[in-house]
Amino acid sequence: MRLVGMLVTVSGSTRRLGLVIAVPLFMIAAPVATSAGAAGVPHARGAASAGAVYGGFSAQDFPVIVEMNKSRRRVVRVGIGIRMTCTSGGAFTVADRYEDLKVSKTGRFSSSFRDTNRNDDGTTFDREGSISGTLNRARTKITGRWSVKITDHDLAGAVTDTCEAANISWSAKQ
Repeated sequence: MRLVGMLVTVSGSTRRLGLVIAVPLFMIAAPVATSAGAAGVPHARGAASAGAVYGGFSAQDFPVIVEMNKSRRRVVRVGIGIRMTCTSGGAFTVADRYEDLKVSKTGRFSSSFRDTNRNDDGTTFDREGSISGTLNRARTKITGRWSVKITDHDLAGAVTDTCEAANISWSAKQ
């Protein structure tokens, strides 16, 4: 996954958020309630795999793409568009992505992360996210859940805003 910063304006105040962004350009939707700009999205590394590609939509009606290896025992990469809402009243849409996830014999996969980033002005933000998915027995459909949360902190460490998309269901078919 590639970490890219994003400037977000909420209630006239612009601040830098860190997001996980690295999905094909067609998956990045326009901002919802705020004005946001992001750095360019990189192209996938290497040649396309000889595996399977699944496509579908989330409960938020954004696209989901899952690329698996030929044996369907590993998710090469999975990407989604997500609308995040903030406690400050703002909302914005971002792309999120995971790579290289092992698929169990029962067809399940999951991953999560949590990290803290320091802004140039001394404020910080915490990022956390998770994905889980399950292939059906025929391995023709995948269903799952996706979550992303960003918590901004001021210089003293107090929470100034929280933006999240929690437990978003999604499905994709081959």
